[in-house]
Amino acid sequence: MYTRPLRSIPKLIFNLKWHLTIYLAYLLGVYFAYEYMGHEQLDISMAIATVLGFSVALLLAFRTAASYDRWWEARKVWGAIVNDSRTIIRQLIGFTTGKEIIAEVKQMALYQIAWCRALSQGLRLLDPCEGLEDCLTKEELEHLRKQSNVHNEILKLMESKLAQIRSKNLIDQYQFVAVDGTLKRLCDAMGMCERIKNTVFPVQYRDYTTKGIMIFTLMLPYGMLFSTGPFMILICMVVFFFFYMIEDIAHYLQDPFRNKPADIPMSAISRTIEINIKQMIDEKSPEPLKPDADGILM
Repeated sequence: MYTRPLRSIPKLIFNLKWHLTIYLAYLLGVYFAYEYMGHEQLDISMAIATVLGFSVALLLAFRTAASYDRWWEARKVWGAIVNDSRTIIRQLIGFTTGKEIIAEVKQMALYQIAWCRALSQGLRLLDPCEGLEDCLTKEELEHLRKQSNVHNEILKLMESKLAQIRSKNLIDQYQFVAVDGTLKRLCDAMGMCERIKNTVFPVQYRDYTTKGIMIFTLMLPYGMLFSTGPFMILICMVVFFFFYMIEDIAHYLQDPFRNKPADIPMSAISRTIEINIKQMIDEKSPEPLKPDADGILM
């Protein structure tokens, strides 16, 4: 996630450098054909470009709103994960002794930390078992590496540990149901993340929007030749960059788990969960993650 908005602009300019160069050459060609080669028929009514520009802007607004809805939904899901991660450990501590943290509760806490890490890694299509060595045994890690859905398997380990706690009569039946309900909410949140990740954003949105922007920006200079003269080049370049900047933002937001700078900061959220949980079980907690030199928080 970008924490400094201006940091993303140079990167966008770099990504569009060839588009900007080609468009600049096109604008220069149109201007010289009109001004120095006598092709005055190139001057058209600005109303034509205005109508097309309004249509493209409307389509772009719908696309950006739909992309942001996906991004914001993903952020709300991870906010729920933060709350339920704290809740399940607080429940287990309060339902068992409330004072001394028993070994089973500590293991559940480590499982929860591992689950958050594995989920964030898995959603980014990275190795979900990476960085779990301090939370799981070697046997558990070997078992997880054989599974196709590691974070779901960690929930299974947590369910087994919860059943073990119940079998030792450390919690009663009602408390067991309450903790199991929290586990279910974590599973629901996991499913929501997977739904967002696996649902392909309709390709027509970007395809038609990009083509509309292209047609609009190609027609725009013809409506400005008479009224703005050489300033047409600067104005069209600004409009071109602005439209493609918004389209690029929408493209990045449509997949909040793509392991890119515009991602939901799942690693930072997972670290916050780890800090909270380890403080709850009276263990040393790590430092929170901070944005890097480019202002990116992952």
